Amino acid sequence: MVITNMMSVDLEDYFCDLPFSEWDNYEGRVEVNTKLILNLFEKYKVTATFFTVGYVAEKNPELIEQIISKGHEISSHGYAHLDARKLTKEKFELDFKKSLDMLNSLTHEKILGFRAPYFSINKKNLWLFDILKKSVKYDSSIFPVKTPLYGIPDAITHPYRISEHDALSEDDNGDFFEIPPLSLKFPFRNIPAAGGFYLRFLPVQLIKYAIKKMNRVGFPAMCFLHPKDIDPHMPRLPQYTWHYYWGLSNASSKFESLLKNFKFSSVREVLQI
Repeated sequence: MVITNMMSVDLEDYFCDLPFSEWDNYEGRVEVNTKLILNLFEKYKVTATFFTVGYVAEKNPELIEQIISKGHEISSHGYAHLDARKLTKEKFELDFKKSLDMLNSLTHEKILGFRAPYFSINKKNLWLFDILKKSVKYDSSIFPVKTPLYGIPDAITHPYRISEHDALSEDDNGDFFEIPPLSLKFPFRNIPAAGGFYLRFLPVQLIKYAIKKMNRVGFPAMCFLHPKDIDPHMPRLPQYTWHYYWGLSNASSKFESLLKNFKFSSVREVLQI
């Protein structure tokens, strides 16, 4: 049986890692790069989930309309791309609600999912799930790895229904899903293999191996991409280090190789919610 994996796009612009107050100073490139991604999806008959920054949606309503018209799913990536580890409950809920209000107004559809910017859910802010479960059906923020930036290395590596009392525990009767981005399990640590920087940095054969390994145990892999990941002309910003620019020139061909060799769909379609 061929397993349908999950494809996602973190719909944000290249400047979204800068302070929100500075964003209006930059010319956007998200539209041109997203259209390239949409063309690839159409070529390989892929539907995807677009975890969308509310500000980006507000500035690009026609792009959101185009994404929806091609059968893709819109989910939340917050409004101002804020690191959830630095937010109080009140500030997180305000940003989350603002994103949902914006996306609902543009899509006229119920938003079903969320991904925290920077995969910024850790063991200290699992209270976020109390807020998320009031409005959406799934989350895709818990990266079961350890990096300098994020991760919960001992978290579950496959998609699962979370326990009512513990988001890091599995409960087959739960009604809220966690969709961890793909990682490759080694004896001493998990290696991120889902996409984004890892698509640009790792050999594509290693990512393919990780997908196959997840599929062999009966689970779909969750992969992701940012529009900036396939933009070799992304402006050079002094605030950004080398990893923002590594591998931009060949990421598109590596991404296309994944689309060609595996079956992908949106979270909504794979979970049938």
